[in-house]
Amino acid sequence: MSDTAQKVISESRTFEKALRDKDERFSKAGWLLSCFLGFLLTGTIGAIIIMLPLKSKEVDLYALREETGRIEKITTVDEEHLSESDALNSAEAASYVKRRMRYNYFDLQRDYDDTLAFGSDDVNRDYKAEFDGDDAPDKKWKKAAYIVDIDVISNVHSDRTPPDRIGMLRVKRTIRRIADGSEVYDFWTVRMTYRYLPQKELTSDQREVNPLGFTVTSWKPVKENHNE
Repeated sequence: MSDTAQKVISESRTFEKALRDKDERFSKAGWLLSCFLGFLLTGTIGAIIIMLPLKSKEVDLYALREETGRIEKITTVDEEHLSESDALNSAEAASYVKRRMRYNYFDLQRDYDDTLAFGSDDVNRDYKAEFDGDDAPDKKWKKAAYIVDIDVISNVHSDRTPPDRIGMLRVKRTIRRIADGSEVYDFWTVRMTYRYLPQKELTSDQREVNPLGFTVTSWKPVKENHNE
């Protein structure tokens, strides 16, 4: 083979190799560009998804209680970011206040027994004393002559020296005379402290109404001097 032919073949191979290298570089650059654009697109979509909740509107629902005139916000635990303990504290405190302050002659024994399941020794001693003497509930309300209903208007809780917490509740007390259906009402502010004693000794019946050992450690109701 002549030198000229070998030179042509060599240059041809060099040219082909250069073309292959160029194609490989373009191909590699294309993949890198595709990956970059894909990453950029993914990031953009993610940012849009994150920003969407920030632009959403929250709608609150309120209800008016005709009996008390109290406007209440309809909530759920998740939506309001309430801990389970906060919701439980409010429910337990409201139940205790209603149970202790209401009056229905035919439910009196049950309310009496259940109330004792939620009090400390000192609180229960004072509660039992309310049933002694001329001012005992059954005597004050002349047995079945009256019914006393309790509505909780506000229910606020705060920390105290652990393990106790403080509950401040405002309630409306409605006193209805059975003979003619007439009603009078007044308002009370109740300050109470409480704690949870799961190991508290209770009867099986008491444990059914107080499974977590919610225990009131102090109780101070104060009657307001004016009507709302």
